[in-house]
Amino acid sequence: MPSDFELEYEYDPEEFHRQVVYVDIHSPEAFSREQARNADKRAMEFFGIPSILLMENAAMAVVQQIKEYSVFAIVCGTGSNGGDGLAIARHLCIIGKDVRVYIVGDPRKASDDFKTNLKIMSKLAPEVLNTVNDENYEEFESALKGCEACIDAIFGTGLNRPVEGMQKRVIDSMNKFATHIVAVDIPSGLDCDTGEPLGVCVHAARTITFHRMKKALDLSPKYGGDVAVSYVGIPN
Repeated sequence: MPSDFELEYEYDPEEFHRQVVYVDIHSPEAFSREQARNADKRAMEFFGIPSILLMENAAMAVVQQIKEYSVFAIVCGTGSNGGDGLAIARHLCIIGKDVRVYIVGDPRKASDDFKTNLKIMSKLAPEVLNTVNDENYEEFESALKGCEACIDAIFGTGLNRPVEGMQKRVIDSMNKFATHIVAVDIPSGLDCDTGEPLGVCVHAARTITFHRMKKALDLSPKYGGDVAVSYVGIPN
């Protein structure tokens, strides 16, 4: 099997089609939430690969897939998925793209890897960083309308509760105003195991997922769009 291979997927009588590309991945297996968590845990605890290194590899995998765009709105939660988003933002800034970052949640309560990437971005390009709130919400929606690609890095595969509050409001706005959403690993709000929205979920045109396909992307392809399954350095 070649390093990059494609599958065509037919979804329903409406003739919905998606393209699936495997980038240096040789298994079409689809992972559940627990399988994805265990693969990460094994990479970190058994092989000793730092989580921040896996995050960096994930960010580079995404950047390689989205370099054709010039103007980005990157929407980040405060967990690992949001850390991916900040690392993506850093690389896009370095290569000269127009980037705006919108953080949903309290950065003071964020994961350690998120805080590391936020500290780097605060030195590299502090002017692009924003925390979404009621006061700047119109500016956030304007950024969604004006970007070429909206990067969804709010929630990852671990989400197992309904999306509420500001996160729900943000996802609703993304679906309404962003013309092209690229999801990081999985569309935010989509249950990794069932493929059902947890109250609300991002409707992505494209998903760049890591190490293995995710079950939700097969069960509900209309939410994930085209998929690239990308190598990020997790051992088989």
